[in-house]
Amino acid sequence: MDRQNPFEEIDRLFDRISSEFADLPEAGPGGSVAVDVADTGEAFEVTADVPGYTSDDIDVTLPDPRTVRIAASRETTSETEDGDDDRQYLRQERTRRSTSRTVALPDRVRKGDAEASYDNGVLTITLPKQEAGGGTDIPVN
Repeated sequence: MDRQNPFEEIDRLFDRISSEFADLPEAGPGGSVAVDVADTGEAFEVTADVPGYTSDDIDVTLPDPRTVRIAASRETTSETEDGDDDRQYLRQERTRRSTSRTVALPDRVRKGDAEASYDNGVLTITLPKQEAGGGTDIPVN
């Protein structure tokens, strides 16, 4: 007489759920970063929507020659910029927003020639193709 393992069905269910969620984009507390990756022949052009941040809030790194990571973080406060010390706050709300996305690239890129620009909430990263060395930061203009 064969006894059926009651946990086999649960294991199959978890495996199915894991495989369905594997292709979803990463989401941080501020939401996910929508990304397009285009192959221009000589380079990959990564376009990402990162609204509500400044270029100083955004970090673009290449942890390895086939991966680009975009991270954005900022802190906001309800304090006044003019430093009005006569004001008595009954309540101050502070928030911290952050989001990130890591994208695998189909080929290796030249890290030293990578460029990034940020305009109206849209980050554009140009990554020339070719083999390269260790990880580096990319300045966002």
